[in-house]
Amino acid sequence: MNPDARLTCHLCGQEHAPIHLDPGARALCVRCDAVLARGRRPGPDTAFVFAATGLILAVPAALLPFVSAGNLGDERTSLLFTGVARLWSGGMGPLAVLVLACGGLLPLALLAILAILRAPVRPFCGTAVAGLLARAARVLGHWAIPEVQVLAVLVGLVKLRNAVSVTIGPGFWCYAAVAFFLLVAEHSFDFNAPATP
Repeated sequence: MNPDARLTCHLCGQEHAPIHLDPGARALCVRCDAVLARGRRPGPDTAFVFAATGLILAVPAALLPFVSAGNLGDERTSLLFTGVARLWSGGMGPLAVLVLACGGLLPLALLAILAILRAPVRPFCGTAVAGLLARAARVLGHWAIPEVQVLAVLVGLVKLRNAVSVTIGPGFWCYAAVAFFLLVAEHSFDFNAPATP
């Protein structure tokens, strides 16, 4: 933080030196008690909580019905990775591997790494391992993109709704929650902070 920077009250014009605010704390003007700034609400455990929740929800996302589609009495129910199997059997192996990796395996790996790095107790994770995991998380963040798969399913549903009867299953909602919790956990994680054992 720049010690020469000044924070001016928007009500009375009083100048203040900026200070570090803890999560949920408020900086008040010394003259008129106006709120000058608020500390970010997410605390140090936020990334762990959201990452752990995402990992838990990944189980029902993979096991529960994802989408059901039917026409003229013929209904088919798919799971999260049914599309990957269809791509593979249709001769599109590289695309199947990419969808499996970016939509399933890498998001789970990133959630697990974030949970490990922010877990309250990490007996087997020293400084060197924590630094390696933080670098891996930074790389995985570019490739773990479950939100793209969520958007692709929603676009597909909009396009198919006039041709077939489509029902969104609980697996899809769990998967959408996994994507959301991954985004929040990544946003809450400070990649620039030094790794601590």
